[in-house]
Amino acid sequence: RTGVEGESVLNLATRLLAGFGGLAGMARVSYGELCSLKGISDAKACQLLAALELGRRLVSLHPEGRAVVHSPQDVFNLLGAEMGPLDQEHLRVMLLNTKNEVRAVQELYIGNVNSSVVRVAEVLRPAMRENCPSIIMVHNHPSGDPTPSEEDIRVTEQLVEACKLLDIEVLDHLVMAQNGFISMKEKGLGFE
Repeated sequence: RTGVEGESVLNLATRLLAGFGGLAGMARVSYGELCSLKGISDAKACQLLAALELGRRLVSLHPEGRAVVHSPQDVFNLLGAEMGPLDQEHLRVMLLNTKNEVRAVQELYIGNVNSSVVRVAEVLRPAMRENCPSIIMVHNHPSGDPTPSEEDIRVTEQLVEACKLLDIEVLDHLVMAQNGFISMKEKGLGFE
């Protein structure tokens, strides 16, 4: 909204965007990092972070109400802007109804920069509680490379097997990075 003495708001905004590598970099900035910059008060830092969060949420909205998933690209369109820039691994489960409408997306784990610990029971709990017939697992790779690891494949195999016993379908497991994703189902990784 306002600049600082000797620097207009436009110059301040340009400096911030250049310093963090554009909006993608700004999406990863912390409150503490913002407050440490010349010209950014606590209030401005809060306003910037709130604006970025509103932008993330706006991107994930579906104009007709509940989002419908027809493809892995739909999942990426819903969650990619939010999950791609994260600097830690996050695992989420997307809960779907019989029409493949998204009922909820629940965060299950936050790991470190290159791993998260996954228990199949924890992945299934929200689907069982909400009586959802199908799920999609989604996690990010902060490295920027969405190639699934051996652990990703092993967990997917375990999840698919467990879900068969509970009559829950695992539609996919997506690995997201800043600039793209890999559908493990499309690649035949962890799915029979």
